[in-house]
Amino acid sequence: MYIEKSNLYLPNHINSFNIYPNHNMDLLQFAKDQLNTTAITRISDYLDQDPVDVTAGLSAALPTLIAGFMQKASTTQGAGYLLNLLKNDSRSEEFSFDIAGALDSGKAAGLVPVGSGILSSLFGDKVKAVTEAISNASGMREGTSSLLNLAAPLIMGILSRKVKNEGLGLSGLVSLLMGQKDSVKAALPAGLAGIINVNSLGDFIGDSSPVRETYSTAKEEVETESNSWMPWLILALILLGGIYFWKQCSSAPEEETLVVEQPTISSPDIEKTLPGGVKLSYTETSIENELINFIEDNSKAVDKETWFNFRKLTFEQGSALIDASSQKEVDNIAEILKAYPDVNIKIGGYTDNTGSDEINTKLSAERAANVLAALVDRGIEASRLESEGYGPLHPIADNSTEEGREQDRRIAVRVTKK
Repeated sequence: MYIEKSNLYLPNHINSFNIYPNHNMDLLQFAKDQLNTTAITRISDYLDQDPVDVTAGLSAALPTLIAGFMQKASTTQGAGYLLNLLKNDSRSEEFSFDIAGALDSGKAAGLVPVGSGILSSLFGDKVKAVTEAISNASGMREGTSSLLNLAAPLIMGILSRKVKNEGLGLSGLVSLLMGQKDSVKAALPAGLAGIINVNSLGDFIGDSSPVRETYSTAKEEVETESNSWMPWLILALILLGGIYFWKQCSSAPEEETLVVEQPTISSPDIEKTLPGGVKLSYTETSIENELINFIEDNSKAVDKETWFNFRKLTFEQGSALIDASSQKEVDNIAEILKAYPDVNIKIGGYTDNTGSDEINTKLSAERAANVLAALVDRGIEASRLESEGYGPLHPIADNSTEEGREQDRRIAVRVTKK
């Protein structure tokens, strides 16, 4: 049974999720309940905006963000991506239950890139249009983008706590989000119909991969027929394989030895003590070496063409989540930025040219934003960082080969100030 709540603020130590049964939680109302007078005042002070405008902006932003989460979770792949993100979240979760405290302690600066990454993941290249629609609906002419960057972690944190506290899996998360349909539709501001497919909100598509669907259909059509001739095909393949193997064995030299040439290691490890005393170990061809040399060489000026590619940074397949086994380069870049506090960087995400340009650009932006957030988590000020996804633009290799496509799927760094 849904228990209606007033706008009374709940203290942080209360596990307030317990009053909401799983599928009946009104996510929008719960988010509003975290925004008591103190929280609104702190947000207004942080953005240097009138509290009335901030309140109006949040009234438009919150249902829009929830709608973005709903659309993201409308496919199996999108829901899986969200679930992994929510399970690994901590910063947003902490912020969502102590907004005033986070703003008072200065933690909000670290949440801005997190919020930016969430927005990019939910809306892709439509972030600007969403921002303008909310600005128009609320009358908040300045600070809308920054407000969204704070509101996104609020929703993210509430969902993260929900997932962790109740052990929600894929179906539980989808059920929770799709159940927000009525309240979100009623609260969405005008002007978003062309950006968000309002009519489809709450509809779970499932696995929408055309390739997989085509394969499944074809499989069903030929299944009966294949059952009749498949045993004969298998037998024929076995016989052909036996004949080939016999010929190869009879014609092979008796003393032939297969020699595997080992790769030559041309980049010995470099040990360097950075300003501040931190010691790093890396190779001559690494991003660490290239970046440090560029920073320390006063004859090399900052420009928009000089990028340095990560060599060992990988992501989970089809996801923007950084693989747990490839965090070392991120750690080292964070240490370099700490050692050279005057240096600012931009992080660029790139993909190969296979698939949809729109999807590739969105994925590359999500990955770049996640690298930025990872650096903030390691103590780098968000004001020193920016990120952008370029998708298949600016290839560095031939995309007609797998090797070339692999090179184009990369994250790079450009120094914007030193």
